[in-house]
Amino acid sequence: MSTPAVPHAPVGSAGFSPYRQIRPEGRTTSAGAPGATVQVKSLRFGTLDVPSDRVVRFVRAVVGFDNLLYYAAIEDKESAPILWLQALGAPEVLLPAVDACRVTGSHSLELGDEEAQLLELEQAEDARVLFVLTLTPDPSGITVNLRAPIVWNTRRATAMQVVLQDPTLPVAQSLEGVIRERRSNKEVARAGLDTP
Repeated sequence: MSTPAVPHAPVGSAGFSPYRQIRPEGRTTSAGAPGATVQVKSLRFGTLDVPSDRVVRFVRAVVGFDNLLYYAAIEDKESAPILWLQALGAPEVLLPAVDACRVTGSHSLELGDEEAQLLELEQAEDARVLFVLTLTPDPSGITVNLRAPIVWNTRRATAMQVVLQDPTLPVAQSLEGVIRERRSNKEVARAGLDTP
């Protein structure tokens, strides 16, 4: 039996639970206390003091980064709506991601019981679905991984990359192409026609 479809919806920082375990990769002030921070080193952002409730523990490593389970979620106004997942203890590992709804307009996926248990996910509203981006200097070259979204339990600060079994979903889809198709589908819907 599988859990209900997990809708994605952006969740503000108020939806995050306190980070309960400070890893040696990051330094903290007043661990566990309100206002606790973790010092994070990043090649892109330098050294940052990140609120401990913005640190996410991956229950399974992201593909290709087997030894990295803790990431700081960094939102930078200059690069919004990109959310940066900075690996703790590995300044060179920074994953740009975006809320799935910003790419596809609407998106849901089925999680199996095992995945939901690993994520400690009890309510679909606590899930935030992210797509990982591959950035290039030329915006037309930016791609999005539709095949392996990240599901983030914002209540428990746990996350997991879920590799979907649908072979039609690309690992590197042009972001411009996805957005163009989304706009086209909206226009068709507005006209009262069925989407092809």
